[in-house]
Amino acid sequence: MIRSNDNVMIGLSGGKDSLVLTLALAVLKKKSPIKFNLTACLIDHSDGALNTEKIKDFMNELEVPLHIILHPTFKIIKDREERSPCSLCANLRRGILASTANEIGSNVIALGHNKDDAVETILLNLFYTGQFKCFHPNLYMSRTDVRAIRPLIYVEENNISCEANRLNLPVTNITCGYSETSKRKSAKKILSLLEDFAPDIKSNVMHALKNVKNCDTWMHTVLNNTSAESDLK
Repeated sequence: MIRSNDNVMIGLSGGKDSLVLTLALAVLKKKSPIKFNLTACLIDHSDGALNTEKIKDFMNELEVPLHIILHPTFKIIKDREERSPCSLCANLRRGILASTANEIGSNVIALGHNKDDAVETILLNLFYTGQFKCFHPNLYMSRTDVRAIRPLIYVEENNISCEANRLNLPVTNITCGYSETSKRKSAKKILSLLEDFAPDIKSNVMHALKNVKNCDTWMHTVLNNTSAESDLK
């Protein structure tokens, strides 16, 4: 995912995932034969209400430069009475990260999405859009000329939580008034229930994501049948 001389900017939220990712990349930077630069960007969606002192100290210890962007995301959502707050928040965050990366000369944005996030996204797309799809672990975004990478994509959330606790990382989650009623929260609960019946469901769903064959889709069958009917005429 990381190439020689990449300028990698971590999308830091202050949560366990992005902090574990930051620590891992900081250690990798020192030991890897591939040379790359590392910085981080924290978007404070509370527009300054978040206490970031512990995060600043942590980043200083790792010698990773930190850019803090203040943005009134929560106020915008409230004022607009947004029906899809999570979608709007994600779009705003994506835009801010991309523009910041361009401003500071970073060509790669590293995000802390994990295995659970990927499977939950697949479930959400199945339930609400009728599509079997997910975000990509390594994707070039031509509009902003930036690559987005997700190094923790094969790591389960529980393992990340255990590691964050073991290392006593300064987890500073931004309080969001919509998180407990979000569709993603529901998908997380459903996934937990499904694991009781199929313990390997996360790995199996991700395996399916990489092994979708055209011959298994109904569209393939419809096209073949249409072709066959034409041949009979």
